[in-house]
Amino acid sequence: MHTRNIKFGEQNIVLCGRKGDSYFDHAAPDEPFVFAMRSLPARAVVFDIGANIGMTAVIAAKSGAAEVHAFEPDPNVFPLLLDTIAANAVSVDAHNMALGESEGSLSFFSNPSSASASHLVTEDTLGHTPTGTVQMSTLDAFVNVRGIDRIDFIKIDVEGFEIDVLRGARKTIERMKPSLLVEFNAFTMVGFRDINPRDLLRQLQQTFPYVYRFKDGQSSLIDSDAAALGFIHDNLVSAGCVDDLYCSFRLTPGV
Repeated sequence: MHTRNIKFGEQNIVLCGRKGDSYFDHAAPDEPFVFAMRSLPARAVVFDIGANIGMTAVIAAKSGAAEVHAFEPDPNVFPLLLDTIAANAVSVDAHNMALGESEGSLSFFSNPSSASASHLVTEDTLGHTPTGTVQMSTLDAFVNVRGIDRIDFIKIDVEGFEIDVLRGARKTIERMKPSLLVEFNAFTMVGFRDINPRDLLRQLQQTFPYVYRFKDGQSSLIDSDAAALGFIHDNLVSAGCVDDLYCSFRLTPGV
């Protein structure tokens, strides 16, 4: 296990990981992430789904969140998440499980060279043989069992299975109306999940009144067919298939 320091504003964040792992070597807050963290309400309740080694969870906790839940199913990465939490001396409830559309167990591929590239495996997944199985629940079920009555912010980064997490969180999102930062990765949606990336964008637009994209230091609403087409074009052509979208139930000043 190795450590590296990153900055978030004036805060020093210690990340624990494996040297040579591409995510550990390069992880840093980007523009959508910084905006999302600085938009957290006081004493926020945060869910970090696809927590990896814990950057989001730790920064949320250090930014004043009252309660942080971090979900990381990879058995090889989960100990590093615990190490990052301990190294920063913050309170985060870490769960070695996946969240998706149903409860049970599912095959999983643990990528030895990049923790961020590990992912669930179904019969539609191309190219990767499962390395094991992981336990999975839904956000709706987790919230009911734990008696959680408030969520202010959710981050989802689960390598193409984001739409499954949203489907398993439908009731909670409708009731609690959190904001959301979600990775939009056309490659993983096609290669690992076999869905049209437009399906995720449509799901987001049907769930949240405001869906924002970020480009060249500017944000804009995806609020028309033309805006959706422009976003899909840029995601595929110039963004390397990877973007982050910020979604909210409220028009957000400063986005």
